[in-house]
Amino acid sequence: MWKLVRILVLLILVVPVISWILWKVEKDIPINLLVIDKTTPEKSFSEHLSFFWLVNQNKWVKSTGDEYDFAEDFLGFHPGENGKYVIKDLGIYGERCSPRLADSMDVVFFADTYGIYSSNWEDHPDHGKDTISFFYGGLQAEEFNLLRELKRKGKTIIAEFNLFASPTSSVIRRQTEELLGVKWSGWIGKYYPTLDTAKTPEIPKWIPELYKKNYKTEYNFSKGGIVLVDNKERIVILEEKTHLKERFPILISELSTQLEYNVPKQIYYPYWFDINQIDNRNHVLANFKIDVNDKGKELMDSLQVPIQFPAIIEHDKDYRFLYFSFDFSDNQIGIYSSYFKGVEKISEAFYSSDQVIDRKMFFWRYYRPFMETVMDSISAKKERKKRYLD
Repeated sequence: MWKLVRILVLLILVVPVISWILWKVEKDIPINLLVIDKTTPEKSFSEHLSFFWLVNQNKWVKSTGDEYDFAEDFLGFHPGENGKYVIKDLGIYGERCSPRLADSMDVVFFADTYGIYSSNWEDHPDHGKDTISFFYGGLQAEEFNLLRELKRKGKTIIAEFNLFASPTSSVIRRQTEELLGVKWSGWIGKYYPTLDTAKTPEIPKWIPELYKKNYKTEYNFSKGGIVLVDNKERIVILEEKTHLKERFPILISELSTQLEYNVPKQIYYPYWFDINQIDNRNHVLANFKIDVNDKGKELMDSLQVPIQFPAIIEHDKDYRFLYFSFDFSDNQIGIYSSYFKGVEKISEAFYSSDQVIDRKMFFWRYYRPFMETVMDSISAKKERKKRYLD
């Protein structure tokens, strides 16, 4: 008995060391990477941390050989102590930097352009007040110019919710939509485990107010559900059982996507998303479905909101473009597990399969295998280019 215990203890101590050594001896892959994230009110950096997890796991490094640092190596809002901050934008590269920057980059990732408001930044002087103040954010002309140059030079562009929505100006939005072949419907949505504002303080105060304004009746919801709002201040609230057959939006992947990216046919998604249309330059790798009953369908139809819409959009011809119509990289994951090779084989130890709202499960079952495939293709392209130049 004690011999078995000693063996188990030895394995528990030795296996992580071996796993770390195997990761450490993997070949570094120099990738010129630019990350833009304007929604970083806290030092968790949740909007781009999952992406850097894969960067680290796949041994992507800078041209100098140094590792990428998720807390430093991005453009956007950099929070400090006691309300101090630094904003690093494309301006640090100088005027008319877009052609030069696009030339030097292998991939640019637009993690989030929503920005900083008094409602999501605790150190904002107006935090906690009824009036929401806008501080910093939105896609700017310099970033649009970079997108245009990246497309022209055949580079890889990865972007997520929200690239198009508020607070980006309508002019920049239209230009970006025309450039990339994606049109935002004006609608965004999010699942809440309970719609009761007393039990879910993160529900914005304006949601009950907007509901009362639209429907001339008091906001009175207690179950879980999905809130949809648009840029015309319209609102749809879909409550469990009352309007929904399935309480979460369902991410449904095409068969070709399942095979190429090693992801399941469908999985629940419990966080922010937006609703878009695409033109014939792009194709859809996965769709969202909101599974409504007759009452929910009637409500959605009344405002012409689709119950199925693109979730993952791709263009893969003259340039590579991936748009995720949801907070794809915003998952509750720690960076340290990325230092161990083969850690995905014990991933079920990091989450509970019956806790669907826990985005750790989404990370391990869908995000990691999908982005692993994306990053492998980028690495392979860089290696082919290197061999050609050599």
